[in-house]
Amino acid sequence: MEYWTLLENPTGSTYRNLMQVLCEHSEVFYFITRKELTYDWNTMKQFTPYIMETYKTKKWANTITKGPAATVYVVEANVETCSLLQHVAHSLYDWVAPNLPEDLTFMKNKFEWFSCTTHEEFGGFTIRSDYYRNILGQINGLKVIKEDY
Repeated sequence: MEYWTLLENPTGSTYRNLMQVLCEHSEVFYFITRKELTYDWNTMKQFTPYIMETYKTKKWANTITKGPAATVYVVEANVETCSLLQHVAHSLYDWVAPNLPEDLTFMKNKFEWFSCTTHEEFGGFTIRSDYYRNILGQINGLKVIKEDY
């Protein structure tokens, strides 16, 4: 298993390309909302037709909270949701309250291969095959570094 960390916030065309590649190579993605924060629910409503599941949890991707449980929204990754992701934000770290839900995470075969903790401006890939390692090279402008754990 390899871990690749983002070195900077993907913005503009790099962000749009990142969303395109993530959607094309994922079955679902999720984001979370927290009870103690406010959100623009008009933006959230745009994703409603594509939400496959919602549930509450205190643990997701890179986070374990001691506060109230977060609500996870599992969304189908398709052409429509990719377009929404590309148009409601201009960078990855725009995904924070009060405008957007938080912590975008993309999954393939129930494996979280991209996750971010947006309020901490942290994101990265968990790579377990050459196929996904090669995908990183398809994202023009993306700056990542392989971590040595």
